[in-house]
Amino acid sequence: MTIVCLGYRKGFAEAARLRGQPLHFIVEKVKPAIDRFDHTKVSDLADTEEVLRAVSEAVPAGVTAVVTGHEQAVFTAALLRSVIGLPGDTDVLRCLRFRDKRIQKRSVSSSIPRARCEYLPLATPRYPELADRLGASIVVKPADGHGSQATHLVTGQADLDDYFARHPLVSDVQTVAESFVEGDEIHVDGVWIRGEPLWTAVSKYTGPLMGWTDGTAVGDAPLGPAERELSERASEFAAEVLSDLAAPDTVFHLEAFVQPGGELVLGEVAARTAGALTPEVLRLTHGIDLYGAALDLALGRTPELPAPSSGPGRLFGWIYLTREPDQDLSEESFRSRFDLVELSYPDSAAGRTGSYGRWGHAIIGAPTHEQLMRELRAIAEFSRGA
Repeated sequence: MTIVCLGYRKGFAEAARLRGQPLHFIVEKVKPAIDRFDHTKVSDLADTEEVLRAVSEAVPAGVTAVVTGHEQAVFTAALLRSVIGLPGDTDVLRCLRFRDKRIQKRSVSSSIPRARCEYLPLATPRYPELADRLGASIVVKPADGHGSQATHLVTGQADLDDYFARHPLVSDVQTVAESFVEGDEIHVDGVWIRGEPLWTAVSKYTGPLMGWTDGTAVGDAPLGPAERELSERASEFAAEVLSDLAAPDTVFHLEAFVQPGGELVLGEVAARTAGALTPEVLRLTHGIDLYGAALDLALGRTPELPAPSSGPGRLFGWIYLTREPDQDLSEESFRSRFDLVELSYPDSAAGRTGSYGRWGHAIIGAPTHEQLMRELRAIAEFSRGA
């Protein structure tokens, strides 16, 4: 009997090893790190038929759990659990509330501030019509997208035309347009069981997530004791949203905007483990294993969580690094300048550009959130040669 993980995440491999469970990855991309694990490649993790065929072929002896940390595989995971008869969430209609941005925003109550959101049908409205309903600044993105991919700010007809030249419409429910929300971007990660949050942590991004699509080096850092008031408000806000959506037992990742006046506005919420290196830095900061918690829930177990504390003594954050063609930087360049906990920055011959223009990453620690954010931004500027 084997655990099936949709999409490669190193943390799930380690969590399965610690639980003495064999694991098989179903992936869209075969990265070098996955070579030492059993795996099967598919063209699309969102294609439930293809994934089911892959699982039937690769794991004939039976599956004990299905888990994923990839947004595009959440619906597929729920359907696989339903078909095979496994623990974990199997409600595919509820799953849509955590996948589709239009459905999600119309499903929360009117007391939850959120962007105005509508589908862009094939008979696409002109920009002036959209601006009348959504405002002059409009965010256009896939309705079921992930990681800010194909997410762009539109402020005129030329922007809208350019977007659809790069991302042609082929469906009436493929793409949404949302009113732009001003504010710093934060996120709440946690474990939600039996209708309440058993553990939460609040973090803040170093810059707008839409910058990822333009190759900006974006990072992330947990809030500390000095930001306790915002952490408490954000955690309460997340609980309201998850209650409104009738969330299943899950590890969750909620993104929100803190407006200049302090009001929280919902960005979106996912019923899966956070992406990037957020689980890794939360483990360093708080001692929480979100991969293990997600795996336990998929196995029908109650996860073991760290006891509440007055606040971590040291915070850790991550930054994705880009590589400029005219910059002659190396790992030593970064290590000689910054006090790093972890660094990956291959030389120009050995590396490759990944999602979001990522060439490598760095993890650092600091005693306060403010200092950690300064250091992360300094590393990003250094990687751009500024």
